[in-house]
Amino acid sequence: MSTAAQRTASSNPALQVAKPTSSLLFWLWGPMLLVMSIDPLIRLFAGKLPFTASFNSWGGWLVLPLVGAALTLAYRRRELRLDARQLTIASTLYTRRVPLSSMRLDRARIVNFAENPDFKPGMKSNGFQFPGFRAGHFHMKDGGKGFCLITDDSRVLVIPLRDGNSLLISPQQPRALLDELKRLADGSRRA
Repeated sequence: MSTAAQRTASSNPALQVAKPTSSLLFWLWGPMLLVMSIDPLIRLFAGKLPFTASFNSWGGWLVLPLVGAALTLAYRRRELRLDARQLTIASTLYTRRVPLSSMRLDRARIVNFAENPDFKPGMKSNGFQFPGFRAGHFHMKDGGKGFCLITDDSRVLVIPLRDGNSLLISPQQPRALLDELKRLADGSRRA
C-alpha cells in the first residue's frame, strides 16, 4: 500500500492520540529519583562519603537514568494509522495491526471510565502502565483481553473484536475516528 493511501495523524485529526497530562512522567521519574537518592543519603547521614569508587556505589546513578530515558522515549511513542483495510496502533514497545473486518463497529462505544468502570482494563498481562496511561495487553473485567492505548480515561473508544477481545484507544476525537472506521468498513463491504 502506498504511503499516500495511508492516513496518519498529520493528515487526519481523527487519528491524533489524546494528549496525556504532563505530570504522568512524574510517576516514572519520581520513584526512580527517590530510589537513587536513598543509599547516598543513608551513607551521608552515617558520616560516610555518599559515593565510593566501586560500581555498587555509583552504578545506579548511571544505569537508572538510562533506563528512565529509554522508558520516557517509549512512553512518547503513540500513534494511530489507518488505511483502507486496517487500523494500526503503535504505543511504547507495542504495535497492533487490526483488520477492519475483525472489528464489531456496531458495538463500539465511547466511554468515560469514571461513569462506566466496567470497561476499565484490569490486570496488565504485557504492557506499560502508570496512572492515567496504559499501553499494551490487559485483561478485561469481562474475562476477555484488551489491547490498550489509553491516555485519557474520560474519552476511550472501546471496539469489540470478533474474537472476543477488545481495542481501547484514546483518540483526540473518538467520534470522528469511529465514524471514519465505519465509513471505511462500509466501503470495503461494498467493494
